[in-house]
Amino acid sequence: MNNLEFQLKSLGIAIGSFIAFCANSATAQIIPDRTLPNNSQVTTNDKITTITGGTLAGSNLFHSFEKFSLTREAIADFKNGTGVQNIITRVTGQSISDINGTLKAEGTANLFLINPNGIVFGPNAVLDIGGSFLATTASSINFADGQKFSATEPQTTPTLSINIPIGLQFGSTAALIRNQSQASPGNAINIFKKPVGLQVQAGKTLALVGGDIRLEGGSLTAKSGRIELGSVASNSLVSLNPNSQGWVLGYEKVQSFGNIQLIEGTAEIPSTVDASGKGGGSIQVRGKTVELTGDLVTLISRTTGSVDGRDLIINAEKLIVRDGAQVDSSTAGKGRGGNLFVNASDSVQLIGSFTLPNTNFDQVSFLISATSGEGKAGDININTRRLLLQNGAQISTLSSGFTIPPQNTEFQPATGDAGNLTINASESVELIGTSPNGFGSTLSSSTFGSGKAGELTLTTGRLIIRDGAAINVTSRVPRLGVYLGNPSNLGPAGAINVKANSILLDNRGQLSTNSQTGGGGNITLQVRDVLLLRRNSQISTNAGTANAPGNGGNITINAPNGFIVATPQGNNDITANAFSGAGGRIIINANNIFGFVPRTRAELIQLLGTEDSRQLNPNRLPTSDITAFSQQNPSLNGTIQINTPDVDPSRGLLELPAEPFDASRQIATYCKPGGKFKRGSLIATGKGGIAPSPTDPLMDDSVLVNWITLDGESENSVSYTPHHISKRELDSVTLETQIVPAQGWVQDGKGNVTLVAQAPTVTPHSPLLNSVACAANL
Repeated sequence: MNNLEFQLKSLGIAIGSFIAFCANSATAQIIPDRTLPNNSQVTTNDKITTITGGTLAGSNLFHSFEKFSLTREAIADFKNGTGVQNIITRVTGQSISDINGTLKAEGTANLFLINPNGIVFGPNAVLDIGGSFLATTASSINFADGQKFSATEPQTTPTLSINIPIGLQFGSTAALIRNQSQASPGNAINIFKKPVGLQVQAGKTLALVGGDIRLEGGSLTAKSGRIELGSVASNSLVSLNPNSQGWVLGYEKVQSFGNIQLIEGTAEIPSTVDASGKGGGSIQVRGKTVELTGDLVTLISRTTGSVDGRDLIINAEKLIVRDGAQVDSSTAGKGRGGNLFVNASDSVQLIGSFTLPNTNFDQVSFLISATSGEGKAGDININTRRLLLQNGAQISTLSSGFTIPPQNTEFQPATGDAGNLTINASESVELIGTSPNGFGSTLSSSTFGSGKAGELTLTTGRLIIRDGAAINVTSRVPRLGVYLGNPSNLGPAGAINVKANSILLDNRGQLSTNSQTGGGGNITLQVRDVLLLRRNSQISTNAGTANAPGNGGNITINAPNGFIVATPQGNNDITANAFSGAGGRIIINANNIFGFVPRTRAELIQLLGTEDSRQLNPNRLPTSDITAFSQQNPSLNGTIQINTPDVDPSRGLLELPAEPFDASRQIATYCKPGGKFKRGSLIATGKGGIAPSPTDPLMDDSVLVNWITLDGESENSVSYTPHHISKRELDSVTLETQIVPAQGWVQDGKGNVTLVAQAPTVTPHSPLLNSVACAANL
């Protein structure tokens, strides 16, 4: 290296070191400005910066700084009197607040930090305050008397309000808030026994409100309190409403939103938002796209004790939960678990899982409401346009239980009931595929103990369940060590209610309400157009085992203007069987049903060649079957009732040959001039029942009588049906006016042709029917 290169390299190192030093020094600075009647006073002693002064107005203490940042282990200690309720701090300079130390305040005062340039909480950021904490990148905080405390337009002699804050006003920008805190002050841990990160006292509010919100391996904890994450665009107004926990934020006047991300940080540290505790806490998340990505990246509020839990609410355009992330609203005590509400105007997507190292266990992405104690689990309510569960993801309400430490070889089931799962997806619900270890993408409600499974209600335009995915409600004993409950006292399986324009079950898709010892649940399907089962798919309400009774549930399929279709050799089954109890009841109301074969127990014995009750499973046949019987007791068979219109569309139709034939030979033989029948002809029907070419439409001046114009095609028509099914199936057509397919024609002496329903028996040599013979042989 020559001398010039060495000098340039040394200069570069020096400049880089200087820049790094300046940046580090800048983030460690707390510099007051001169914009208040009584300005803030700052005194630094070693790592502790004491903040006094400020302007007091009623119970509000105002501070104003040009810069406000803390390095690691630094402490900003706000000294405030006992009568102060709110410490309101603004940053009027141009730099972000980089907080990697401790924010401390006396008593129970709430602390507000306002910096429109942005706020970053580093890995070592700590809150040591007695009240609630709100960090925001708004430009000002508004008060009930109309006054504003602005960080972008500071006045030298502002009129400060004695009223409570009522809103956050954003200006022309809405800057980022980032949290990376994994602090553990006093060895404090969250519900997962991990560092709490930023934490407020029990029952208080912790809120981050800005532009984009990012938790990068950062955690937020408010035991039995309230956590608010709000991401808004510029020129937004967010309301502040006081409550017993601190503050509830309102977004009624916000026109557009930013994005919220919870992701893993360095060393795969998950981000956690935890409001669990006695009585449970509440969580509200509001943004455009809300995304949780990574193993154990979690939003959780788990209720302990006897007080009912509070709700967990996510409002967004899109909610994305992937790669083992989870949203959890549960109870472990006597109190009822909080409800989980998801309102996503565009879509809810749960995708994938995380396989734990050196195990066969997949931590799937899920939304869950569960009870492990006496309290009832909360309900899950989802409103969206599209819902997608893929590669093993799950949405579940559950009456579960807990294993007993330290060996965790014994399982104590819960006695509380599972919650209900209600989904409204205007366009579609798609459940696709399994996790690497075979866990299917699932919507479910289950019980492992004496509590009841919940009810699953789904309303959508199009429902697709395929590639090992399932919708199920179950009652069963878990396969976990020693079961301490009573297996003969399992709670009943819940019910499934689906209303959809079309339903597709494909490649092991399942829709089931099975019970191990109790009664099978009921399934009710309301289908407008078509229910299609393909490739080993199943609808079942089976119940009981070889050692336990239980009656099969009931299946009701209402498709009065639609069709029930299965591939005949696709092994698709609709079953309401029981092992030793009574079979259930199957009722199907449809325009028509194709591909299914109703079978009795006796038929199954004959086809399978066995009377072994354990082998009497229609799934062992390649056909698509409908069954409702008792596998063990032939006197307890259920019933199958299939109601279709009296007129069978297939009645009277001619059976087409299996192999195609060459029509040109028939034309050559019978229709050539001077041929066998003397008078050959080839007739094109023109604008009649068949168009002259595929590009010509059928016209309503056809020779056919009672021509009917169908409704326009539905926006949600099913692409996989063999032919189009109209939006409404000719409801106004009576049996007397339905079209009867012509089976032949007759010709009078003047050469006029008349179509007839039944082909006449004629002698081929009749001179009046030469042309008919010609055409018939085509």
